[in-house]
Amino acid sequence: MKNINLIERRIYKDLLGLFIPFLTLLLSCPVAGQEQPKKLLTEADYGRWGTLSTKDISDQGKWSSYEMTYENHNDTLFLQRTSGNERYSFPKGRDSHFGGEKIFAFLQPESKLKVIHLETLKTEVLTAVKRYEVVLEGKYILTLDSGYGEKSILKVRNEKGNVIDSILGVTEYALNNTKDAVLFATNNQGYDEVGIINFKKYSRFMVSKGSTGEFHNLAWQKNGKSVAFLNETDSVSKTTTIHCFRIAGKKLFSFDYSAKVGSTDNLAIYNGTPLSISHDGTKVFFMEAKKKDPEVKKDPKSVEVWNGNDKWLYIDRQQWGDIPKLAVWYPDTDWYSQINSNELPHIMLSGQQDYAISYNKNAYGLQPKYYEEIDYYLKNIKDGSQNLMLKKQSCDPNQMGFDPSNNKILYYRESNWWIYDPIKETHTNLTRKVTTKWDNSSNTDAPHQFMAYGNPGWSSDGKNVLLYDANDIWLVAIDGSNCTRLTKGREKSIVFRIAQIEYDGFSWVNYNGRAPATIDMSKDLILEAENTENWSTGYFIYNSKSGEKPLIYGASKMDEIRKSKNSLYIFQNQTFNQPPRLKFRKRNDSNAKVLFESNKQQKEYYFGKSELLYYTNSAGQKLKAALFYPANYNPAKKYPMVVHIYDSMSKNLYHYVKPSLLNREGFNSTNYTLNGYFVLLPDIAYKMGDPGVSAVDCVTAAVNTVLDKGLVDKSKIGLFGHSFGGYETNFIISQTPIFAAAVSGAGISDIISFYFNISKNGIFQSDMWRFENQQWRMGKSLYDDKEGYCRNSPIMHAENVKTPLLLWTGKNDRIVPWNQSISYYLALRRLGVKNRLLVYPNEDHSLENAENQTDLSKRMMAWFDHLLKGKPVQEWISKEVSAD
Repeated sequence: MKNINLIERRIYKDLLGLFIPFLTLLLSCPVAGQEQPKKLLTEADYGRWGTLSTKDISDQGKWSSYEMTYENHNDTLFLQRTSGNERYSFPKGRDSHFGGEKIFAFLQPESKLKVIHLETLKTEVLTAVKRYEVVLEGKYILTLDSGYGEKSILKVRNEKGNVIDSILGVTEYALNNTKDAVLFATNNQGYDEVGIINFKKYSRFMVSKGSTGEFHNLAWQKNGKSVAFLNETDSVSKTTTIHCFRIAGKKLFSFDYSAKVGSTDNLAIYNGTPLSISHDGTKVFFMEAKKKDPEVKKDPKSVEVWNGNDKWLYIDRQQWGDIPKLAVWYPDTDWYSQINSNELPHIMLSGQQDYAISYNKNAYGLQPKYYEEIDYYLKNIKDGSQNLMLKKQSCDPNQMGFDPSNNKILYYRESNWWIYDPIKETHTNLTRKVTTKWDNSSNTDAPHQFMAYGNPGWSSDGKNVLLYDANDIWLVAIDGSNCTRLTKGREKSIVFRIAQIEYDGFSWVNYNGRAPATIDMSKDLILEAENTENWSTGYFIYNSKSGEKPLIYGASKMDEIRKSKNSLYIFQNQTFNQPPRLKFRKRNDSNAKVLFESNKQQKEYYFGKSELLYYTNSAGQKLKAALFYPANYNPAKKYPMVVHIYDSMSKNLYHYVKPSLLNREGFNSTNYTLNGYFVLLPDIAYKMGDPGVSAVDCVTAAVNTVLDKGLVDKSKIGLFGHSFGGYETNFIISQTPIFAAAVSGAGISDIISFYFNISKNGIFQSDMWRFENQQWRMGKSLYDDKEGYCRNSPIMHAENVKTPLLLWTGKNDRIVPWNQSISYYLALRRLGVKNRLLVYPNEDHSLENAENQTDLSKRMMAWFDHLLKGKPVQEWISKEVSAD
């Protein structure tokens, strides 16, 4: 063990801090205060830029940690006091954790764990550590000396760094929710054991042991009162026993699953999903599936029969086959039951896990919706009785919630939130008295299909449910007696949402159901805030006495907030031309202190700025666009401009984008501003049935607004879009000649053929839903509006294209088939329109390979540079046959 005194480093840093300014004064220009001239930033400088990530704040807020990561992987972890400027850096440091105010620990290369004692600033270096845990605010540290799942040594150290316990052959371990106990499994020379270490009053005891197979799939009850695990004696035949151990009485229950179930029903426990113990400890849930016979192989010559009346697509049925089922075991009675079935294969559990909701997502056949309408059946897990609860209800998981204090079920239907009581079998409309919209149906510009704003949680007193409308948070009594709007976002054009950090610790297995979060409404609540008029962002503190009060809020992008136990905060803020900064704020202070500024070298270079524009389309709708100025902007010049389109893009106004060639879509707005371009990101308002026509209308209106400002050369405007934006690009250039160059990435050119496509993105599904109910906003089937589909299909108007077009696609694209780009390429080739097609083998919808990302970024820039700035043409553009 090696000790390093960080105080010595600090003294050295202080002396260096005195010497460097003196040396700088000697070497500086004799004119005091003269600012060094700025430079133009080029590709060669991009590697200097990194990304700031907020890690954590210590319990009492005395220390903060953060990380800078770089494309060359020379990453650095930082530890910094929140008072003063004391800061320490650790190259290649990762996976850091505070232990209260006692320690700061992190991993470094060569399997080293460094533990800094924050009071003395002494450091211990522990070797051969692959994984570790900090327990009880730094009172104990657990280290594992090998990869997780391998046999290794688990060591327990006290706060002095002394090893007080060592366990050989650990194959798996799991901490409980409060992280004051650990369940572990060992295997030593064919002898297996499961044990528990309790850290509150240190003790270790054995739960089960034997020589008949390894223990694995360790699970804790939510309150830590019991544990469950599997004992697999034969990995080939899947001979398995389930165990449940009650800690208070040290009673072990065992269920010989293989003998009692598997041998008769040809079933085996499915290890792809962890075990789960019900909140009351009376049930153990697990997944089971049919055993696969390795001797049975599908005949490759057998014909596929696709039934036109089948409720499943043939290819989807083959993919899923026999879906694993949820089963339950009652340790006290040794009773077992399978909960769902092939007829109703999909499942969710109620809040107290006494009931299961099951359904078949294809109950009504192939529907042109992403979230189909289904029938929900409610099953009493204990007695097996089952009843129809809801008929033709959306299977959108955001339209259903589960009361964690009982078994009541929340759902959204007929523009209201309802609650179902399974004991009384009653449905209660909770929101009938409120005149607000709980969904986006009145927003014709909704970027995706119908959406309810959601249910973020439940009050911890068990009396209320929390709901969102378009702007605000509501507290609604579960008996339907009262609805109270907690925030006043509507009046300020602010959208309030509960901050993500309020959900820390709310993760447990509830299978396909949403794990319900409980929120103590008597305490302060951190809210995220976004102004939809000017895109200001920030955080507010809500409490029941004073409502919402701004903590930090303004014209910038603010995110990654962390909170100490005594309500001190760190967070990031940024703008387009201000790199992310880490700030520290005491709740009652008027100002936030800057702890760290990323990418300080930016001050050496010219950089652009952002501006929010307002414009109107032909229907008189007021829209917004983010306009980014070229670096070293000269108002006496007119510049080229590239327009980047999708749906609503203006919200990127304050997003800082570091310069980089590693871009999954080939486009980086900062790269273009550094290269002397304006970049415009407009919003598009859509008219149902006319997505392409709407895009032309709004984008040309945004471009004309910029032209009216006299900033841009109207003969040097480019257009870029990816995916749906690629479709819009393909269509827009078939309707207007205002663009001198365009790039379409993974775009759709023939919406009629895409209407009949089967998506391969996770599930096999017809893409008809995209047009009838989602982003394409046609609102009707092809056969109900053939004219509209033709009117908005780029390939039907290709003869009008005059704009040189660069197309690119991934050959393995699972969302938009690459032949969509091929089709447009062939159409334009046939018509003699200048175009190039880049096809990247082994790439999906966006590029993942770093070399391909760099290649695409450079080619796109070269395309625009040649056509918009008159730069010399590159060979791949000028030659008929690629030189690659």
